[in-house]
Amino acid sequence: MKTAARAFVLVEMMVVVALFGILLAMIVPGYQQQVLNSYRFEATQELLRLAVLQQQFYLEQQHYTAALSSLAAPDDSYLTASGRYKISAVASAQGFLLQAEAVGPQRKDSACQWFRLDQTGQKFSSPTADCWHF
Repeated sequence: MKTAARAFVLVEMMVVVALFGILLAMIVPGYQQQVLNSYRFEATQELLRLAVLQQQFYLEQQHYTAALSSLAAPDDSYLTASGRYKISAVASAQGFLLQAEAVGPQRKDSACQWFRLDQTGQKFSSPTADCWHF
């Protein structure tokens, strides 16, 4: 009688482990996508911060700059704090264009590979156009 009870407990444990595995297989991909989405916010906030600094620089110098180090950025082309987006800038006499491009593990976020922001506040993203909406 005791061996039958033990076998029953083993079968129950195997069923629980199988159910746990199925649940994990359903939950993990959604979690991973949510993590990728959260880093989009970091990139867009950094672009907005730099846009404000560009406008302040313009007020003082009467021109925009592509040298992000002139805007209290660590370098002219640098990675965000998480290291998932590379920030860069292009400047002309008419304005500027800031860009955040996915690098490293963030490249798995196939919906939003880069973000751009110009001097008028126009927001661009690719390959989908609605990456700025969270």
